[in-house]
Amino acid sequence: MKDIVVYLYRNYFELAAFIGGLLLLALMDPDTASGPGLCLLENLNFPYCPGDGLGHSISYIFRAEFSNALEANILGPFAIIILTGRISYLTSQNLSNKK
Repeated sequence: MKDIVVYLYRNYFELAAFIGGLLLLALMDPDTASGPGLCLLENLNFPYCPGDGLGHSISYIFRAEFSNALEANILGPFAIIILTGRISYLTSQNLSNKK
């Protein structure tokens, strides 16, 4: 049993985390979502956090509200591109390892 858990963790954890994260952001309502900030810089009292509003931006993009997405954080579209590229890479790696 331990070997199966280690195998799944090594091969699928990152893929599952990225897919799950994007799905949660797609389902999130960006207008009512609130909670504690997770930005380390913001928690250390820096005046600006570059990731502030990134989740809202991604959620707005999934809702096709592009002006709100860019207003929330201009890096949202780039984050989606990077995450989908990483998901594609991990998927192709896992499929090629099964052959």
